[in-house]
Amino acid sequence: MGWQEFMRLEHRRLEERREGMLRRTLGDPLPGETIEQLERIGERDRLRASHGLVAVVGSDGRASYRYIDALGADDIENRLAAEWLEEGWLKQRAKRRMNGADAVPVPKHLR
Repeated sequence: MGWQEFMRLEHRRLEERREGMLRRTLGDPLPGETIEQLERIGERDRLRASHGLVAVVGSDGRASYRYIDALGADDIENRLAAEWLEEGWLKQRAKRRMNGADAVPVPKHLR
């Protein structure tokens, strides 16, 4: 994937987040979660997106936020790592929902 294609995809994802995609994806609370907690996670994500912020995971494994227009080609791996972290959490939630299990901890960068 080239840089321009990557940035087009990132801008599209940012727009989806502005529109509340994460909150819709979370659905109803799992045991151990509250609707307020999910609303707060969704609203914070929506606000970050409205400010043009995207998550990146550094080489130390810690997540932080950067302005989308400040990303460089060397940030692709860090940006993808943040996406994989979120996707993994969402997949774990879906699996636990099917099994009726308690919620998994929320990744720090989404709290």
